Amino acid sequence: MGHRMVRLALLAAAAACEPVSFDADLVIERVSVIDVRDGTIQGDQDVFIEGTRIVAILPTRTHEVPESARVIDATGQFLIPGLWDSHVHSAASRAWHFPVMIAHGITGVRNMHSTVQDALGLTNSIRHDIESGQLLGPRFLANGPIVDGAPAVWPGTVVVEDESSARAVVDSLAAAGADFIKVYDSLDRDAYLAIADQARLRGIAVDGHMPFAVFAEEAAAAGQRTVEHLSGLTLGCSTEAEAVRRDYAERRRQPPAPFPESELAYFGLIRRASDASDPALCQAIARAYAAAGVAVVPTFVNQLTQSSAATVVADTTAMKLVPPAVREEWTAMAGPGPGAMFAAILTPVHEQSIDNFRAVREAGVTVLAGTDVGNPFLVPGRHLHDELALLVEAGLTPLEALQAATLNPAIVFSTADSLGSIMPGYLADLVLLSANPLDVIDNVRQIKGVVLNGVYFDRSALDRLVAAGVE
Repeated sequence: MGHRMVRLALLAAAAACEPVSFDADLVIERVSVIDVRDGTIQGDQDVFIEGTRIVAILPTRTHEVPESARVIDATGQFLIPGLWDSHVHSAASRAWHFPVMIAHGITGVRNMHSTVQDALGLTNSIRHDIESGQLLGPRFLANGPIVDGAPAVWPGTVVVEDESSARAVVDSLAAAGADFIKVYDSLDRDAYLAIADQARLRGIAVDGHMPFAVFAEEAAAAGQRTVEHLSGLTLGCSTEAEAVRRDYAERRRQPPAPFPESELAYFGLIRRASDASDPALCQAIARAYAAAGVAVVPTFVNQLTQSSAATVVADTTAMKLVPPAVREEWTAMAGPGPGAMFAAILTPVHEQSIDNFRAVREAGVTVLAGTDVGNPFLVPGRHLHDELALLVEAGLTPLEALQAATLNPAIVFSTADSLGSIMPGYLADLVLLSANPLDVIDNVRQIKGVVLNGVYFDRSALDRLVAAGVE
């Protein structure tokens, strides 16, 4: 039964004071439905799902339940939209990441790069396999390869160095099925502006880092849709911005250093910029972001885990969600040496990022929850829950943090007509919780079940997914 037919049935039943009857494959009974648009809660509701969509939400005991439907008694439980992790690198690790993500209530992801030579071919095949039912995974948006200037940092990067090649790359990626263009640190200003202009002409979004050569306000005016890791704020808020830009340009002209020296040098520049942050500069950028509709993806949890790697690998509960080979690799990386050096550099950067974020919050800039999972020490799903807690620590209300993982991604990624809320006609991506996340955001961890595209996974099924993903 379509959305319009459901409404007509409800109106007719109300007029006749008769129970409503219609088809459904799944009914979640006696649940409290959270409206993430305004934080209101409707208790004692029955949610009817047919196929992949919600067909009705009705007060309990006001209708007939089809005998063939699977019925879930959700007395005392809360229903929220499925969660999104809006910054992942999961394509190459999908056999591990996807099951563990679903078990943590993640029903959608935005994949930001894969370090393979045909990144777009890989991500297109993953999207096809999910949509065709050959692969169990969350809804999947992907850019394919990073677009950057020379020298490329990551394998699989597409390098552009002038306006002509920048426009050609946008055309190529858009034609080949990329969901958006991801820009990166080393793009020259003219190439970046050409990418932004060509993307506008092709109707494809530009997301990613804020290149060092581009001013944050300039990128906002050019139409960049999302800024990752607060990269534009870290540099734009700094009184040392020009000096850092010069040193970064000089570093690009030198032969690339091996790891970890290369990363330590990069994060050293970030630390210099961070240490010279000026709140007035932050406020100006935040106002520009808000006016242009730019969304930010802070990925606080990435900063925190990189600066406290030893704590992550010592967390036995978290490590049960990590395959043994990856666990061993992380343990070695977290030992004395690079781990301690990264911690020394990044801990103050994380603290300053939270201060910078206050300007974003106060200006009303849209926030998306993302983790950067795919990098070491980040656990799929679990660290999205940690990111939500960090967003609350940084000043968001529990409702605003929940919106950052539900409603806001739907709005920013242009799917708010079918995702991000719990409404008749919307796709059935839902998470059933045993406690109210609007009281305490950590209650988002109390997952009783997940509905992914209309299919219900109870707690035991979710536990089996985790076991299969990490074996």
